[in-house]
Amino acid sequence: MYSMFIGTDVGGTFTDFVYFDGKEMNTFKVFSTPRNPEKAVEYGLDLIRSEISLDEFENIILSHASTVATNTILERKGVKTALITTAGFRDVIEIARQNRPRLYDLYSVRPKPLIPRNLRFEVKERIDKNGKVIRDLKEDEVREIVEKLKKEGVESVAVIFLFSFLYPDHEKKVKEILRKELDIEVSISTEVLPEIREYERGSTTVLDAYIKPIVKNYLSSLEMILKPLGIKDLYVMQSSGGVVKAKSVRQRPVYTILSGPAGGVAASKFLGDLFGEKNLLTFDMGGTSTDVSSIVDGVLSWTSEGSIVGYPIKVPMIEISTIGAGGGSIAWIDEGGALRVGPRSAGSDPGPICYGKGGKDITVTDSNLLLGYLHEDLFLMGKMRLERDLALKEADKFAKKISMDLESLLLGIWSVANSNMVRALRVISVEKGYDPADFKLVSYGGAGPMHAGVLAKELGVPEVIVPNYPGVFSAFGLLVSDIKLDYSRSVLLEADSRAKEKIDWTLSEFYTQGEKDLQEQGVEVKRAIFISSLDMRYKGQSYEINVPYSGNLQEVIEEFYKIHDLRYGYSVRGEAVEIVNLRLTVLSPRYSLPYSRPQKGNGEEWGREEAVFEIDGDVERIETPLYLRDNLYSGFKEIGPCVIFDPGSTIVVYPDMKCRVDKYGNLRIEV
Repeated sequence: MYSMFIGTDVGGTFTDFVYFDGKEMNTFKVFSTPRNPEKAVEYGLDLIRSEISLDEFENIILSHASTVATNTILERKGVKTALITTAGFRDVIEIARQNRPRLYDLYSVRPKPLIPRNLRFEVKERIDKNGKVIRDLKEDEVREIVEKLKKEGVESVAVIFLFSFLYPDHEKKVKEILRKELDIEVSISTEVLPEIREYERGSTTVLDAYIKPIVKNYLSSLEMILKPLGIKDLYVMQSSGGVVKAKSVRQRPVYTILSGPAGGVAASKFLGDLFGEKNLLTFDMGGTSTDVSSIVDGVLSWTSEGSIVGYPIKVPMIEISTIGAGGGSIAWIDEGGALRVGPRSAGSDPGPICYGKGGKDITVTDSNLLLGYLHEDLFLMGKMRLERDLALKEADKFAKKISMDLESLLLGIWSVANSNMVRALRVISVEKGYDPADFKLVSYGGAGPMHAGVLAKELGVPEVIVPNYPGVFSAFGLLVSDIKLDYSRSVLLEADSRAKEKIDWTLSEFYTQGEKDLQEQGVEVKRAIFISSLDMRYKGQSYEINVPYSGNLQEVIEEFYKIHDLRYGYSVRGEAVEIVNLRLTVLSPRYSLPYSRPQKGNGEEWGREEAVFEIDGDVERIETPLYLRDNLYSGFKEIGPCVIFDPGSTIVVYPDMKCRVDKYGNLRIEV
């Protein structure tokens, strides 16, 4: 009997599915159901079940990415949460940092704390900067707070004590009392983020507590759907680009806030490893937003410093830059009369005008249809017909309203959207000191391959790679992602000979915990890879650089100098270097799946349609060949312009660009 592997990625517009039934890879999309995201998953699984009997499989494994955690925070729909902290520090989450994102904006308003002041409680415990207890925790104080929590109807509690990462016992004791006295969720900072910087540690722990009951309930609802189908193994994508079993997510849901976009970057890493491309820029344009990231020297770019709607979140995550530019992004005119696109999106309901679901605002998708880059009969390979006449009528009304001719409006929308996305790609390449000419652009998402060629040309990237299954590539990434476990702790050591003993002792603790957690994931330890690293800085700096730890501290210091010089343009050898955090990442591959796409076609054109292109500043209408991607073969070549229709995406090869199909089935567009 075979095993079946299913990947499902819940997006803002569509919920994507990829499944391997032991013989071939299958893909499809369904509309998302934002109010009950699990309903779209259930509908998709029903479609799979209508095509194939699940009873014939020995094991069914579902890997899942969801925006539940993200949307809960964006919409401020988390549970009633309280905070317990060290006496004198309950306002830290509101005071925040001195730096402001918009320094000269007189009308800038910081987001309100997720926990109001009347639900922030203090206890008179105290630990000093060396981890020594100055004042013991009094359990009676905690029990007094318990009574107040009962009266307030609190559903979740965040516990954050000063310097608790050096002495976690006080937080653990509070958690023990709360769980014994109350039937509520508890998040303690020493389990969520045992690192320095109290504000960021506090914010991350508060976010974890705020979303924990919501995420738990969602996973429970999902498991109720899966159980009758015989699906016992549920893995969830983390922000770091690796998956863990649902049980782990219940313990630290804040680690899944960027769950969805991470899948595509992980899939791009899989591709790079497969055919030896070490430097990649990833470009994922969906219906609601665009996500970009980078892979440098074969390593995912990651960070531990992010934010969501103004709330800092300090957990390991793939470094992804997100902008409100997707197929559903709405065109509008600002107060100065300039054409703008996004960040507001038509989403899946009502969606772009051409979806025929009542949308009235012209979007990027409507523009692409009217320019000839989409075809009304080939969207999702005919599973959904686009209403060209509706889009044309509303676009014409909008153009007349702002005194523009229709063609200029459509190209304007296309151009503005492209400019927004080029800026995002510059942030992860040029602004980090990388030359885009040294990279390839991996383009996916329902709308990404329509725009990728122009973006690559603007950036100076020599080649675009459109992978197999581009419309559901993030869902495919869920299938090929490793199990990933992350551990960290702040140590604040000067990088000298005395530090090595402390480093190795702490890392050995991480190794022991990692081996235990691997067993809970059902993984043999011998299959895992353990990667240790140090967050380092010059003494006196307030920001760190992550450096791989080889075991030889002097080699690590030299590597720190090199990375500092690359990133900031200088390094000072001999200056005191400090080790701030120790980190261990544990990776374990789950299984090996095929990637090549069947190449059975003859390369014949499906037809020809007129499309509009801007060439050297001139607008030209060109009769353009249309191809079905499933009708192409390995070695197929074409010179643009042409449009290639994939079951989940559309690829535009612009004039004079060359495209070919490689041996794996990927489309390579030479810019």
